[in-house]
Amino acid sequence: MIDTRNPARPSKTFSRSYVAPELQAHLAQGGSVEEWLGGRTPIASMARISADRLKGDAIGVSRQHKNNARNAALHGCAVVVCYEDNNITAAKREVVRPAFLQMIKDITHGHEEETGIPLKGCVAVERERVYRLPRDFVALQDALVLNGTGTFIEDKTPLNLVDDDGTIIAGLVTSGTGEAEVRKVRKRTKRNAKDRAEEGGVPGGPRRFGWLGADKREGRLNNEIKNPNEWSHLIKMIKKRQDGRSWRHITGWINREKDENGNPILTARGGKWSEQGVKGAVTNPAWWGGRILDGELVKDPDTGKPKLGKWEYADSEADKVDYETWKQIMADVRANRLHRGMANPHTAKATEGEDTRVGKYLFSGILRCGRINDLDEVCYSKLTGNKATGKNAKYGDYYRCGDANCKGVGRRVAPVDAYLEELVLSYLDKHFSGTKPKITPWRGKKKLSELVSQRKKIKDSVVKGESDWDDVHDMITRLNRNIKTLEEEELDHLRTEAKRNLLRGWSRNKWHQMELDEKKEAIAQVLTSSVVLPVPEGRGDKAPFDPNLLQVSWRKEKHAKTQSRDQESPSNSDVA
Repeated sequence: MIDTRNPARPSKTFSRSYVAPELQAHLAQGGSVEEWLGGRTPIASMARISADRLKGDAIGVSRQHKNNARNAALHGCAVVVCYEDNNITAAKREVVRPAFLQMIKDITHGHEEETGIPLKGCVAVERERVYRLPRDFVALQDALVLNGTGTFIEDKTPLNLVDDDGTIIAGLVTSGTGEAEVRKVRKRTKRNAKDRAEEGGVPGGPRRFGWLGADKREGRLNNEIKNPNEWSHLIKMIKKRQDGRSWRHITGWINREKDENGNPILTARGGKWSEQGVKGAVTNPAWWGGRILDGELVKDPDTGKPKLGKWEYADSEADKVDYETWKQIMADVRANRLHRGMANPHTAKATEGEDTRVGKYLFSGILRCGRINDLDEVCYSKLTGNKATGKNAKYGDYYRCGDANCKGVGRRVAPVDAYLEELVLSYLDKHFSGTKPKITPWRGKKKLSELVSQRKKIKDSVVKGESDWDDVHDMITRLNRNIKTLEEEELDHLRTEAKRNLLRGWSRNKWHQMELDEKKEAIAQVLTSSVVLPVPEGRGDKAPFDPNLLQVSWRKEKHAKTQSRDQESPSNSDVA
């Protein structure tokens, strides 16, 4: 289930999903979903309102859910899960609708992700509550197709979107679809590069670490044959990142390594390794035989699997790393350029959830201003880190509130970080030591495999003359879109699992191996905020650091989900 509401910062704008109250009451009494359904078709209730003008009470979406339940009953259906996007428009492409996106995923797989409650479609008081943009209609239609039932009820009328002949979507498509025309020369150049990539040809460019350079006398192409003196070191770097080692750790390790003759392991250009160089080598798909072109992995058109190149690459049995290893590593890579044009899940979700913005300072974003502002309210604005300059440089960098309606509070970075870091580490030692990583398998593995297989069979039937291309063109187009959607969902799942297991298997040694962004993520999982109170009157600004002026708030619900036993969150004195 999702819930983007923040009790500390109430807002009209939120998204959430929950089990239908009537079903929840039945389950609480020991009943089962099947008993409650009694043969009725389980569907989702989708409610959305663009502007909540009732002080954020969400009355509008509540009324929609009530009507949806009544209308579903008219057609032998029952609402089992409610999804709602409150105060969120559906008419702007840049606006993310978390509840809608979660409902689409759940309908695609036929069940709600956390509870496993079956879903066979959805109901809404009007279709505009579900979709306004063509892409959202296509997403809903694809989900209903993959679900296999296609149940969609608008008000009291069931609509058949699965067998839709295109008349509905035609009215949604804008008139600008033909504006993007590419020059013929550029098209030929791109087509030629794509053809060579699909054939698995060795790409050009400078020599990569791990492979030998070109040699005309031996008929060897650049980056075609493994370099025996470098290959083992490349594999070790990949395995270290797979095991969660930081880029900094790997860089330090490779710069300290020596070859058999005692010489340092240098880059392909003969220099020392930097973090960027290590990242580039580890994230390049060439080591497992893959290639990225135009922001997409080059895939075999028949099997739908990545097209392996005609150069030497890692052996999954001998080297113990493969394509799955690379996907796991890439799920945690934030830099856009390292994705080489592919969709970056971190960038795509920059406006969603509670992702921590990575800055230079460890507790920026967590620290909040506790001063009463000009509006006679607790300011509660985020404190940001600032570099000390001029005559104040000797005191070191500082955190400060920059809200225009507040006089602000400030603290030096060094003592605040030292105190809060030890507080967090003690909390993690107490509550997360001894826990083990637990990876939840992605629920769409079988469905994705079936779609890839289905696409191959259709293409084979065209090649054999059993089907005409015109007859299967639309079906192939939809399958390609569905497969791409599921592949993106799988990457999102890997990223979510990495985040969920960030604190499992905890030890202080793990903390020292983390990058700054990983540390900030770990802090955000256990701390909601730390309010910085102003210095009392009569005490000078240069007075010694007073930890009592920091009020720490812990995420108790995060701890409860991780541990099987219920423990109290520590006070400052427990762990200081």
